Amino acid sequence: MSHAARFHVDFLRTVFKSGGRIAAARFTLQRGGLGAVDPTFVLTLEQNGVLSLQELPWSTELEEFLLFERQLAMTNEDDETERLAAILLNNVESAKQLFGEDFARAVLVEVLRARPTYQLDDVLRRCPTYAPSRTNEHHANASEFLGHSIDGLYSNTYLGLHYKVDVATRLVRRALVIVLEETFYITDRHMAG
Repeated sequence: MSHAARFHVDFLRTVFKSGGRIAAARFTLQRGGLGAVDPTFVLTLEQNGVLSLQELPWSTELEEFLLFERQLAMTNEDDETERLAAILLNNVESAKQLFGEDFARAVLVEVLRARPTYQLDDVLRRCPTYAPSRTNEHHANASEFLGHSIDGLYSNTYLGLHYKVDVATRLVRRALVIVLEETFYITDRHMAG
């Protein structure tokens, strides 16, 4: 855990321990230049009747604290969608590092094609990739890793954050569209073509 991430989690634990709470939770991916994504939590904390605004950069440690330990939902669906996208983007980045960028991208598309619940066929058609070799030594691991990432996120959205089934499905679908956009630059390519 990085020093900054540890500090943020410890700070929030102190807030809760002293009787404070998160009055509102917002999230943004804050897209910047050169395709950079800078995910940020914007939390309104209430302590002893006083509200304060805290902007905390996304980290896996902070996400795990808010998602698993506190089961904190974002204030609105757009922010929740971007938060879920940040989690998935982090997992896709991990898959790229573990299995190689092109292979991870190809397996991601394959995994999503096997999940028709999210109705992504139109978006997946615009993702330029090859069919990954099932004989590749990493295929099973990459498929399992990315499949568990998507399925686990849906489960946490439904069971942990207590969204209704249709809302959880919609949120994950919208997050997956963002992930595909950020991974394959679909809009940029579409506008250039």
